[in-house]
Amino acid sequence: MLTLFLAVLLAGGVEVERVLALVGGTPILTSDTELADAAQLVPRAAGEDDAAHRSAVLDALIALELRWQDLETAAMASRTQVDLDAAWASTVKRAGGEDALSARLAAIGLPEAALREMVRRAAIVQAYVGVRFAPFVRPTAEEVEATYRDELAPALRAAGRPVPELAGVRAEVEALVRERKLTAEVERWTADLARRTEVVRYVR
Repeated sequence: MLTLFLAVLLAGGVEVERVLALVGGTPILTSDTELADAAQLVPRAAGEDDAAHRSAVLDALIALELRWQDLETAAMASRTQVDLDAAWASTVKRAGGEDALSARLAAIGLPEAALREMVRRAAIVQAYVGVRFAPFVRPTAEEVEATYRDELAPALRAAGRPVPELAGVRAEVEALVRERKLTAEVERWTADLARRTEVVRYVR
């Protein structure tokens, strides 16, 4: 019956689902990008048009799938501790509240359960990153001073704002450098996974 139903839809030119990419044989579908967009899981960059944003969402989902497959292979997904309630609450808040999120999901005809699974995987990966990489990305004094001298101070002067002494903003600058270093480590990990995994992207 299902085969007949699909045959009728295809014969009528109705697109049931579209595969946007394959990551190690696992498809990333149009519905996956719609879920991510409904929950605003990938922030839109300033000046980013719809096409560029769709591409960014797909990039993020490919990266998530690469990382998730690595955790699954290493049997780390089930062993990584994460607060799923907090992850879901953060998703709902980002989406503008329960009513707004429910309305978006209804508009695209996709269930909350599918989004919860996506959020669960993303939260587990994020928690794993915190355990694996975060302890080893401590900023050096030289990195903090260079960021303050070459970036923060000039930006404040250009904006006509007072420039505080480094001692007064050291914690904030350290946090910025730490976040950048963590991002770089995650990107290196993901790039290595992409080299070892067949990734086929059908749209740009």
